[in-house]
Amino acid sequence: MKGGDPSSGPRDAALRVTLAGWTVALDVEDGALAATLCRVFGAFVAPSAGVPTDARLVLRPPATSREAPAVRELPRLEPGAEGTLRVDGKDYAAVISNDRSRAEVTGTGRFPVETVLKVMLASEMAKRGGLLIHGVGLARGARAALFVGASGAGKSTLGALWREAGGTVLADELVAVWPQEGGGWRAAGTPWNVISSATESSLVAVGTLAWDAASRWEAQGAGEVARVLLLNALLPDPTTSGRGALVAAAGRLLSSVETARLVFARDASAAAVVRERMA
Repeated sequence: MKGGDPSSGPRDAALRVTLAGWTVALDVEDGALAATLCRVFGAFVAPSAGVPTDARLVLRPPATSREAPAVRELPRLEPGAEGTLRVDGKDYAAVISNDRSRAEVTGTGRFPVETVLKVMLASEMAKRGGLLIHGVGLARGARAALFVGASGAGKSTLGALWREAGGTVLADELVAVWPQEGGGWRAAGTPWNVISSATESSLVAVGTLAWDAASRWEAQGAGEVARVLLLNALLPDPTTSGRGALVAAAGRLLSSVETARLVFARDASAAAVVRERMA
């Protein structure tokens, strides 16, 4: 499978999802699974008819079913023939075309669909010179800030505090960021993990997180932020050039926005500090 096949487009009944301005058709014949995905993607679901698609994902049942593992692991990404990309898990497998616009997934359930979709979205961000980041995106009006950190750093907690304060959480698991024409960067929400927003904003700051009894905003060098950011960036191309492109994109991002560290307490003061900085 070299590229998308225009002659075999998505079925009219295919679920269409728009993420960061990129629309993908999900061809899932299992009606119950399609209904589940529709609920999962919520506000990101596009109208079923009349919407042009940028990509297509087709889910096919395996000839022999494999038991889902008790603990999910990150998928294995390996370059395939003629520029394709293989995505393999314990109970599923996929091949993504060389232009990353079409995926053939063999498996069952929502996990393979969502996993391969994330790889495709990361590939779309890479095409734009952007990144798909594991972090929490907070928006205030037309401006947004992205915070990254290891598990337990407080991403979900910060998102909850921001939401309680009336702010918009773009996402608290995966945030799409990319450079925009004319300068600056955009940040968009994705359907993962809790209630997210199908909107995008101008990205003005990227920071790391730390806990303390008193909330405050501290300046932090781009190099220190880059170290954490790269650990939380999804790599859609496992080749040397793909890794180089990821590092280069991170460098361009951090040279274009404010870099900081948000030290925060588990109370309303955290949102107040961020709100003041983003005013």
